[in-house]
Amino acid sequence: MLHVLSASVLALTLQMGPGAPASPLPDAGTPADAGTPTVDASRLEEARAMVPAPLLYGKFRPEVGTFVEYDVTQKEGRVRVRASVVGRTEREAGPMFQVEFDYLDARPHSLVVLWLIGETHPMVDRLALAVEPNAPISIPVDLPADAPELRGKPGPDTEAQVKSGPFAGKAVRRTYRLEKGNSTEVMLSEKVPLFGVESVRGADGSTWVARKTGSGARPELRSVPIAIPRLPEQ
Repeated sequence: MLHVLSASVLALTLQMGPGAPASPLPDAGTPADAGTPTVDASRLEEARAMVPAPLLYGKFRPEVGTFVEYDVTQKEGRVRVRASVVGRTEREAGPMFQVEFDYLDARPHSLVVLWLIGETHPMVDRLALAVEPNAPISIPVDLPADAPELRGKPGPDTEAQVKSGPFAGKAVRRTYRLEKGNSTEVMLSEKVPLFGVESVRGADGSTWVARKTGSGARPELRSVPIAIPRLPEQ
């Protein structure tokens, strides 16, 4: 199952391995510019792997019930991933959204669920992994989804065109350079709901390409996850 899932699922699974501490993944730190928290430099790789690419490189525009389906390609193969916002709960700290990434072609069926707090600068509060027939498990994360450190250093925007498909038209191409000198290329389009991300070509060779969108999405998480409690780091 793991060979067809994104890095975020793999990272979560490794965190849940025998003896893994159930601590918050990154240090959220203190607010930086425009209220965006920072991520500790020693945990960038770990933190970056926890956020699915459309959420990491896009601008979160939640619409409950809306989905965007992506073709995700890695060296191991291709899988369809349906990203959807399936719930909103009003809280004192701001609205909490339930966002699901459903790996439609994975066998056994696999689902990644994130609970995001806020809209302008969303924080990933918890993340859950559900792999049939096992009970879903969730862990605390406390991760700013849009931290500049996670994305890398942005290059200048350039005008681009999506040539075909439901999101054809004007777009913006942006490149982010990471610490080791490799880069990620992102195609942004206002036509793509939820994140505004038409495609991501990752530094690791993986790609996400938006293929369609729709409405009527409902939660695929069928049971309450087993919550691993927050413990001090060891």
